[in-house]
Amino acid sequence: MYDTLPDLLPLHPKVRQLLQACAGAGGRAVLVGGCVRDALLGLPGADLDVEVHGLAPDVLREVAAGLGRVDEVGRAFGVFKLRLGGQQLDLSVPRRDSKVGSGHRGIRADADPHLGLVEAARRRDLTVNAIAWDPLNGELIDPFGGRADILARRLAAVDARSFDEDPLRALRVAQFVARFGFTPVPELLEQCRSMEVSGLPAERVRGEVEKLLLRGKQPSAGWNFAHTTGLWARLVPEWDQPSPLALDRLAAAPIEHAPRRLALLLACTAPPDPLSRVLDQLKVHRWHGYHVADQARALSAAASRGHDPRPAPTRARWLAERLEVGLFAELVDDRPLLEAAIALGVEQAPLMPLLGGHDILALGVRPGALMGGILGKLRTAQLDGHVSSPEEALAWARRQLR
Repeated sequence: MYDTLPDLLPLHPKVRQLLQACAGAGGRAVLVGGCVRDALLGLPGADLDVEVHGLAPDVLREVAAGLGRVDEVGRAFGVFKLRLGGQQLDLSVPRRDSKVGSGHRGIRADADPHLGLVEAARRRDLTVNAIAWDPLNGELIDPFGGRADILARRLAAVDARSFDEDPLRALRVAQFVARFGFTPVPELLEQCRSMEVSGLPAERVRGEVEKLLLRGKQPSAGWNFAHTTGLWARLVPEWDQPSPLALDRLAAAPIEHAPRRLALLLACTAPPDPLSRVLDQLKVHRWHGYHVADQARALSAAASRGHDPRPAPTRARWLAERLEVGLFAELVDDRPLLEAAIALGVEQAPLMPLLGGHDILALGVRPGALMGGILGKLRTAQLDGHVSSPEEALAWARRQLR
């Protein structure tokens, strides 16, 4: 497996130049974390995390600045961003963690260039993330058996004594279960079950949910882990668990925007009354510029079919304008809506318009407000089921003009 790393994790010559420059300055630069893990899994495309041993942060910055633009993320403890040859690099000096308070924010990190490869790996969360690779000599540094855990498809803590110092790690386990289909070892499962997560910052919780929904091959597995360990009960107690099949369909749907996925998920799994409280708990009223709360409430109202007297075909046509109605019907367990969507052909896409502007133009109407008004009213008539063919639509348009 070691011999395949150069092929699975190709490095631009400028990245190698950086590694050599660090060595020339008296340091040792190794690739660490997710990029090594994903390469061993045969997954492409991870950003590079480069950990540099033996160089103080100011020296590392000077070396990096000779090769490209350096953005300082945390200069005091030696964390920089650098772009070389089209590859994004996170460049850092090893850090020593100190517990100075409770919760996720109660950890202080101090740069320690001489911490050593083994101790630097020990501060990581899971063994599969604690593997380093030195591209200059080909050495794989794996002091905690991460490669064996990748082969066995299991998740284990690097150091059980310090794992629960950062409660966010419990949610990270959930998203790794979703992304890779790995199974947590019993000891890790029990630790996650007992970790205090209620004080986690909402933005960090959203970040893990986003990865679970967008990157997960089987989000339902990660979601189920979060439920069985009581993570959701402690974080968002009124958030119901969605159907596993529907959740995986949601992840597979062509929705690239995490807030849109979350709005749909909330609408279908949070009961209408406590929806506002769930939104408050997650602090997602507005996320990435998207009005999650407004959309979730609108979709939640649509999900309450007992409050919508319109027949299933009408609801299917209208809902298809805003979302993948087949997926929505599965999420809210609305069989009549799903059957109507399939029969109408709107399960995954809205109805095609019956007429276009050129058709109205042929009736003698010039482009402008009148044409737009006719097309808008025609669309409403189509979605309400009053017209269903181009011939009926033309007759309807002529009546409007008269």
